[in-house]
Amino acid sequence: MFEKKLLTLAGAAGILACGACFLPPLPPLPRPPRPPHIYLQGIQNIRVEAANVSPAHHLDPSGLAQAVANSIELRARDTGVNAFAQNEAGAGDAVLEITVLGESVTPSPTNGANISFLIDISATLTRQDGAVIWRETDARYPFSYSLTPDQSADAWQNASLRTWLTNVLGNRIVYRMFYGH
Repeated sequence: MFEKKLLTLAGAAGILACGACFLPPLPPLPRPPRPPHIYLQGIQNIRVEAANVSPAHHLDPSGLAQAVANSIELRARDTGVNAFAQNEAGAGDAVLEITVLGESVTPSPTNGANISFLIDISATLTRQDGAVIWRETDARYPFSYSLTPDQSADAWQNASLRTWLTNVLGNRIVYRMFYGH
């Protein structure tokens, strides 16, 4: 009988020694997504329209509309709202109109490999009945980018850099619209 107790005790000690009670802690549960701060009741589809009225006219409006629609689609599970760009068919329950007012790029004074973009926009999300749900007037969107040695100092000539800027701008507009930052 003593041998059985000793064997049981040794087995329990072996299990503990192998890490049954000393496992690393479980990863924390992901936080639930923040709810949108705007009232989206009755809106299931947003049509995104974009225009560029800046004197420089570097950003493609249809590319910006598509980038914003893609960013809204990425959050569809959290918000319950889908989106499509202006060139796709459909009326939508609301229209997000974005106007690029200004585009500028400035090289960094300390490091020639860094550049700063400043994009000025105005945007309005309007429900079909004409009610304005969200508006941003003369908003400034700053971005920084580090050029690689093979990239030109004239950032607007680089198509991949313009695409990056369009996508990042689209994401930031949608984030501000839904979450207020």
